[in-house]
Amino acid sequence: MSLSISSASSTSSTSVSGSRASGQSSGDIAALQKQLKDLTADLKQASADASQASDPSDAKAKQQRLQALQNQIQLVQQQIAAIQQAQQQEQQQKAMEKAMELQQSADKKKTPPAASATLGTQVDTFA
Repeated sequence: MSLSISSASSTSSTSVSGSRASGQSSGDIAALQKQLKDLTADLKQASADASQASDPSDAKAKQQRLQALQNQIQLVQQQIAAIQQAQQQEQQQKAMEKAMELQQSADKKKTPPAASATLGTQVDTFA
């Protein structure tokens, strides 16, 4: 009985960029979570198969399959974490920009116009 070991190339690689829309990131996370669920189910099945292996070479191949699945699961988890971190940084950036805009508008309201000097603020002193 031969057992093929799937490579990590079957895992979709997701690049993370700061300009990514939140909806798209959420869709990526959902797809990765589905992939994670599938990989976890595969790992459970492979684990059950490995415990029943009687041939030493078959057992070794099944152990390699288990390791490959664990690596894929770890990769998908890292991709999800990276997307979530990018979303969090984007939210922090937006909050910072909004706070700066509010501060600038508040500063504009506080600054009195330069032409509104009141009587008594301009005193000439001669010695």
